[in-house]
Amino acid sequence: MESKKKIFVASAIIVVIVVVAISLVDSSLISESTENTDYSKTNDSRIIDWRHVHGVGLDPEDSSILYIATHGDFYQSISGSPPVKVDKVRADYMAFNAPPIPGIPLYASGHPSTGGNTGLIKSNDGGITWEHVSNVIEPPVDFHAMAISKQNPEMIIGFDSGARGLFKTTDAGKTWDTLEYPEYISALAISPNNSELIFAGTGKGIFKSENGGNTWIHLDAYRDLAVFALAFDDDGKLFASVKTFGLVQSDDLGDSWESFQHVDLTVTSIAADSQHKEIYVGGYSSGGFQEVYKIKYDSSTYDKIGTNKGLR
Repeated sequence: MESKKKIFVASAIIVVIVVVAISLVDSSLISESTENTDYSKTNDSRIIDWRHVHGVGLDPEDSSILYIATHGDFYQSISGSPPVKVDKVRADYMAFNAPPIPGIPLYASGHPSTGGNTGLIKSNDGGITWEHVSNVIEPPVDFHAMAISKQNPEMIIGFDSGARGLFKTTDAGKTWDTLEYPEYISALAISPNNSELIFAGTGKGIFKSENGGNTWIHLDAYRDLAVFALAFDDDGKLFASVKTFGLVQSDDLGDSWESFQHVDLTVTSIAADSQHKEIYVGGYSSGGFQEVYKIKYDSSTYDKIGTNKGLR
């Protein structure tokens, strides 16, 4: 058992190293001809003094509201406007998930400013205030990968960053089950049409479970490549961020994949807007800057939401 834990911890270290390494690799940059922004000017309202972008998500009642969870602060961007900090108490918002349907809280995990882990936390006011839901285990979990079922929004699945387990609740965090997991998990996504169908991104590719996370199938596509983010849209299209391939998409639940618009980011978070055929992505640029973009499904347009380029 001890050796197995060492293997998973080693996998975690490898994934982190790969993310950093890829972020430094030169690649084809997104054209900035639509903006031609001089980032040396700190009065650019899209230059935000944020640290790591951990998650992005859309409000299910109003898709013009984009939530951005970062290391230290929580932001909102309205209708593509520059992000504005909204949280009253600083925290490290890891594994952020926006509600899949109206009436459900925002969920996150991570670290309070005082140190330690938050366990599972939630917000019912758009990220302004947060309250504790559950420690899950002791010491409290630090989920870096988490997903919420649209079909059953009281079902939440999360992987502890310390590789202490994959956990699932079906009663909004009151009780938890521990599940077997295939590898150290860096991303999770649940089909919007079937809460039993779960995808996990790892340092060795994508795994699929058809029984709520009890057993896993290793997909052939992108096998042995690090997967940094996964997300479904409401129509069942699955997006992934994969080492070497960048952003990819599948319309048949992972059986086949095709490339998506290239962005100069190691994308670590994805949110999809089916209604407007857009995705939002956050991650590291090749220069190491933390940025968020909006991209049309057909790649016809893209917009920069925020960046810390020009500050760091």
